[in-house]
Amino acid sequence: MLAKAHLEAAPKMAEIPHTREMFDRLTMGIVRSLEKRPGVSDVRLLDRKPAERHVVVSWEQKNSCIMPDDLKRFFLTTDGMLLQWKIKFDDHIVPLGRMEINPIGSVAKLGGTNSSRNTPSLADLDYDTDDDNISDSEDKPHFDARSRVFELDPCEGHGKVCLVYRETKPGSPAQHPEVWFLDRSLEWHYLADSFTQYFRLMLMHLGLPQWQYTFTNIGLSPATQQWFNIYAPVRLTMDSDLLSQRSQDWIDDTPTTVVPDIPTNRLDAGKVFKGKSDRRNKGAVAKKKPSSTTANQKPPTSGPASSGRPLPTQSTFGKPR
Repeated sequence: MLAKAHLEAAPKMAEIPHTREMFDRLTMGIVRSLEKRPGVSDVRLLDRKPAERHVVVSWEQKNSCIMPDDLKRFFLTTDGMLLQWKIKFDDHIVPLGRMEINPIGSVAKLGGTNSSRNTPSLADLDYDTDDDNISDSEDKPHFDARSRVFELDPCEGHGKVCLVYRETKPGSPAQHPEVWFLDRSLEWHYLADSFTQYFRLMLMHLGLPQWQYTFTNIGLSPATQQWFNIYAPVRLTMDSDLLSQRSQDWIDDTPTTVVPDIPTNRLDAGKVFKGKSDRRNKGAVAKKKPSSTTANQKPPTSGPASSGRPLPTQSTFGKPR
């Protein structure tokens, strides 16, 4: 009851100083676009302060996981996110869209092996599933020591969006997590290769109810399809193309998470999450003069850059402050 009252008392975006400009940059203008759509009556953001750096470090040490730079930078800018929007339907205000990322204190681990005779754990159920379909379970997350799973979004009880570290080893810090969706039948469905990619998917689907089921073999409910036809009609076609490409990639045994060549906005979160320390570092670098060795150095005539292959780049969110 208290949580519900707190959410209802959340201020509008225009009432939070500096939030409008920052959030418009972060969400690529989705908020302004929503406010201009017919029927949308209320767009509210729950104001959250940035997480302390020691809290992020403590989470990594507690869970023996290296948090990716894009997610770390997100938490150092805002400790989670909750954006809700409503519509006017038959003279009633009805909640519809919801975009949520848990605060770092709620990014809790799922699974474990603590069980008894009468209360089996998720790990016990995981082993039973492996016995039924060994080949299909090899590439999917697990609730035992083979994976470390953390909840990013509770999805209002319709499932869970999880940060998954696969192929983990005891005593070794886990790295390079992916984002997966766990439905209510405890089936895993791949969503994105990084937090940045998932964040883009969440924005492009406007937080419509149960949008994650687009990427499952269950599919969207008829009611959700109607909401997509009203507010994001092109998105369903894009998702179909994306699923087809992923299926072909897996058939070819060359998995990739590249989104199809469709017109979308780019999320440069490195610019969004640029704080005072970044500006000081930029000023310090500008004062340094290039050395004569660097100035006279010629570009290489061979190697990865000259062979036409793209050089690896940093994460979209950049390095943490």
